[in-house]
Amino acid sequence: MAYLEYRLADNSGWYSHDVSDQRWLSKRPAKLASLFHLEEEIQFMRHRLEQMVQSGEAMTSESVIEMSTLLDHKINEYMNLVQKSR
Repeated sequence: MAYLEYRLADNSGWYSHDVSDQRWLSKRPAKLASLFHLEEEIQFMRHRLEQMVQSGEAMTSESVIEMSTLLDHKINEYMNLVQKSR
């Protein structure tokens, strides 16, 4: 099975978080938190999609197509947010 490859941000290069007093040290914490949240959603959705196909659901089944479409939207949202934050 083939998957479209995409790159998620290297979090260590984008923001810093001080665990001792729970403060964001970045100038743009809200956008970076949004990126991190989207990365987690994308990973979860991708894993779920892989599980669906590996469990025997057809790639053309309604549920697989729906999950794939939602994943595409999340990836596009992530890429748009990355471009805006540059």
